[in-house]
Amino acid sequence: LIFNLEGIMLSNRDIRVLSWKQLKGSYWSIFAALVIVSIITSLLSAIGIGLLLAGAAAVGIAAYLLDVINNKKNADGSVFDPLLTGIKDSFVTSLVTFILVTVFTFLWGLLLVIPGIVKTYAYSQAYYIITENPEIGPMEAIDESRRLMNGKKMKLFLLDLSFIGWYLLGLLALGIGVIFVIPYHQLARANFYNELREKPVSVLE
Repeated sequence: LIFNLEGIMLSNRDIRVLSWKQLKGSYWSIFAALVIVSIITSLLSAIGIGLLLAGAAAVGIAAYLLDVINNKKNADGSVFDPLLTGIKDSFVTSLVTFILVTVFTFLWGLLLVIPGIVKTYAYSQAYYIITENPEIGPMEAIDESRRLMNGKKMKLFLLDLSFIGWYLLGLLALGIGVIFVIPYHQLARANFYNELREKPVSVLE
């Protein structure tokens, strides 16, 4: 079955179905990459430098997921690739972006919880944008994310909300199952970005 998605606005259900198909043959590699990046940043946080790599890790994971869904690779590289990619290609930009997004979200959150959540979604595409344009400035990436998310924040919120059932099932599996949902969820978010960019995607089954 071939999905030719050019020019078609996908529903959240379509995004989930597409992401599920793309997971075939790539799930464990994506899972390993996410876990390795999480472990490394957590360990470094224990000695006070983990936050320095948070932005680079986010950019690297975004690049890794986009490569998978854009058929550039089948997630068969090293599980360390995401972190190394973020550090090599855009360390300073990703770091400053992470700091700015954290500060902006915190300040909006001081007003009320809802404005903080809204801004979290408004800034959510910044790392994908840096992935595709490493030369972009931090504020440019944030502003572009806000532009892309104009009128789309609720759709992404509902996409995230649609994974609650999966996470609840994961919790019932002694909590361990939660981590196995993350690759599916993150791939869906990457496909959401592709839709914002109106990129055609074909999947052959």
